[in-house]
Amino acid sequence: MSTLHLDSEVRKHQIIQTARQIVGTQGMASFTIQELAREVGVSEGAIYRHFKSKDEILITLIHDIERSLLDAISDSARPHEGALAQLRHLELRHFSASERRKGVAFVIIAEALRFADTLVKQTTRQTVERYLESIEAILKNGVRNDEISDDVDTRAAAIMYFGMIQASVTLWSFSNRAHPLAQHSVALWTIFKNGLTTRAHDQTG
Repeated sequence: MSTLHLDSEVRKHQIIQTARQIVGTQGMASFTIQELAREVGVSEGAIYRHFKSKDEILITLIHDIERSLLDAISDSARPHEGALAQLRHLELRHFSASERRKGVAFVIIAEALRFADTLVKQTTRQTVERYLESIEAILKNGVRNDEISDDVDTRAAAIMYFGMIQASVTLWSFSNRAHPLAQHSVALWTIFKNGLTTRAHDQTG
């Protein structure tokens, strides 16, 4: 790899990571090429040498977040412990990563779904969908192995799992991070797990 190409990749990475911080801490409305260039310490023209538009930067950022989320799922695999152990480990991994990076990944997803332009929203929805599909696959495996009740709607449970992480991280980010993100993780996990392992007739009978 040439030095010029390496320098270009390093600069693109710097641009994406700076965009991550701007959107994650200031919101989508504050993200402009002018602000990005100022934070990176280059001209706006230098930004456009690497990316054609603001949307291209945001889409690249969303893809970067997607890789991180799916890698976390893969790295949390606990085949010998089962689906519930994998989901619990993943929950804690998300909380730990969010604390290290100030929760920006899940905040960016929320911001993109609400305020971004159409193409960025579409990319973000696809990222969320792939995440949900991965979680649902874990849940279905839990059903097959009799860890999880067979009357659980695995799609709904996957959405609940994502929502539990998303809400926890977003609220923590907007509360000046006054307490550890994982402070309520045991209570959240217990409620979620009980919903997976309790059969419908047990709840009504």
